[in-house]
Amino acid sequence: MNLNTKGNTEVGRFNWSMLIIISLASIVMGIYRDGIAVLFPFLQRDFDLSRGELGLYISFLYITSSFVSIYTGRLVDLKGSKWGMIFGVSFVGVFLILHAVAPNFFILLVLAAILGIGLSINVPAANKGIMEIFPAKWRSTATGIWSTSFPIGGLLAAAFLPVLGMLIGWRKTIALPGVLALICALLILMFYQEKKREKNYFDKNNTKDISFWKTIKQLLNNIDIIILCIYASFLGAATGTIATHFTLFLYLDYGFTERIAGIGFAVTQLGSIIGKPLWGLICDKLLKANKRKTFLLIGIIFFLITLIIGLFLKDLNPSFTIILVLAFLMGGTGRGWQGLFYASIPEIVKEKQVGTAMGLVLIFLRLGVLFVPPVFGYIADYRNSYDLSWLLLGSSFFLASIFQYLFYIKMHNSK
Repeated sequence: MNLNTKGNTEVGRFNWSMLIIISLASIVMGIYRDGIAVLFPFLQRDFDLSRGELGLYISFLYITSSFVSIYTGRLVDLKGSKWGMIFGVSFVGVFLILHAVAPNFFILLVLAAILGIGLSINVPAANKGIMEIFPAKWRSTATGIWSTSFPIGGLLAAAFLPVLGMLIGWRKTIALPGVLALICALLILMFYQEKKREKNYFDKNNTKDISFWKTIKQLLNNIDIIILCIYASFLGAATGTIATHFTLFLYLDYGFTERIAGIGFAVTQLGSIIGKPLWGLICDKLLKANKRKTFLLIGIIFFLITLIIGLFLKDLNPSFTIILVLAFLMGGTGRGWQGLFYASIPEIVKEKQVGTAMGLVLIFLRLGVLFVPPVFGYIADYRNSYDLSWLLLGSSFFLASIFQYLFYIKMHNSK
């Protein structure tokens, strides 16, 4: 798909400077979104919470973002990427600072639900910014670089937040990314420039006079996008569950300290960072751009990892090194699919439907994040172990991967 066939195809310092600003804001958002779980052991101890109750936090975070994403994506189209990024990042910053003074866990859940609005705006705003700033031949590269921002933020969170939590307490620690978010919003306001955007892209994709509900109806009649939405819910279940429970899994099932459990989660984030571009390379170079086969391979590997963790790991009394290897592979499969997945959307919808299609798919993806982590945790509470939870997650992920391989029609990448 070529969104800019007439404009300039060269990039320079301006383009990369804007990408740095966009990515920096997303890194800070990732410190919270992908790193908040490393503070769960502190919350578990202070509020006397079960695994299932802690899983509710991620669910509440995605309650609002799940249902408003299709509207916030269109709002960004109308108001602009700069406005969207400033609003999203500053909104998250304010409500993160409020986290630090929450008197109980229920208030934290309410704050998380409101904060999800900011998260729902950031992703489409950043994507739109890249589409505007970069000519067509550079957009995949720019998007690939940007897509690592959230796991990089999660990696930084896993490396530093547990240590800070032990030194200054989780309340002061959780306020730090909030302050950083407000600083990023100020940087965007001062330095981000929309005036040099790719004019050809903006003219062709101005959606003010396109009927919203007509677009939705067309998308709901697209069998490929429906199958992608169904598959997205299982992908969301995996990524949300890993983000919510992997630190707790190491902390509660293996008795590691908060810091060591945080290191384990950091390795899953490292796997995610490497997995995003690696799966794209495997798909394009080894599997002849066949995304169905690539998703199936990801599903097989993820299932094998959960099989090892669920059935054999405790009996083997593994070294921490083995656990880190499994954590890396889990991050690379269960959370490394995003770049490949998002690249599938423009291949199966019309050009002017991409933004709305992204919002529709995100609803289903976030439904998986919304409902599965608490269930995953409650099963672990019932058994006093995460073993069955991992097996059920891996099995459902594997079956969903088979489903998309069998029924995902044409995909446009098999040409």
